Parts: sequence; C-alpha cells; structure tokens
Amino acid sequence: MTNTNDSNDLYDVILIYSGVGYAALCPGIPGAVSQGTDQQDALAMIADAMAMGLMYPLPGDDIEPRRTELRQLGKAKIAELVAECDRDGWEYEIHQVAPQLISPPVSAG
Repeated sequence: MTNTNDSNDLYDVILIYSGVGYAALCPGIPGAVSQGTDQQDALAMIADAMAMGLMYPLPGDDIEPRRTELRQLGKAKIAELVAECDRDGWEYEIHQVAPQLISPPVSAG
C-alpha cells in the first residue's frame, strides 16, 4: 500500500511494531489511526482511515491551506514519535501513503 502517486496525495505514516502487530498513525489527518496484523494490513487499514478522515470538511473556510498546515504539523509529530520510539526501543517504519478507501468484497452470484 506504500504509494508513489502525486506527492500532494501522500501523507507521512508511522508504523510501530507492538510485538503482535502494527499500530499505524497519520498525524497529518486528525483521527487517522489504525492497526493491522502485519505491515501490509496496517498500511491498508490506515489508508482507509485517512480517506475517512478526509471525507469530512475541516473547520474554517479554506480547506486546502488548512490541510497543508495539518500535513506540516503531522511531519513534526512523526519526528516526535520517532524520537520516542528510539528512546523506548520500539521498532518502527515511516511510509508515505495515499488515502484510499478499501472496496468491500463483491459477492458472486
């Protein structure tokens, strides 16, 4: 799910290994947190959570400048999380992910 689309569609995401799975956080989109049993699952789930977070308008009149501001604040928060992970010995990875809703399975028949 790590993506190489237009950089305007990509957000920084941190995956933190918990010992039994991965926590996924995207601080650039308020409320975009998820988890998964492996990296691929966690990235798919966070992409879905990111898309859901972007479906609702942000406070204020000018949405795009606010999203740009949040994306920059998200980068700063990722740096804080990396420092905490390094300090506490947690395994982590940084990914750039595009918001994407997961399509529900289509039933045959």
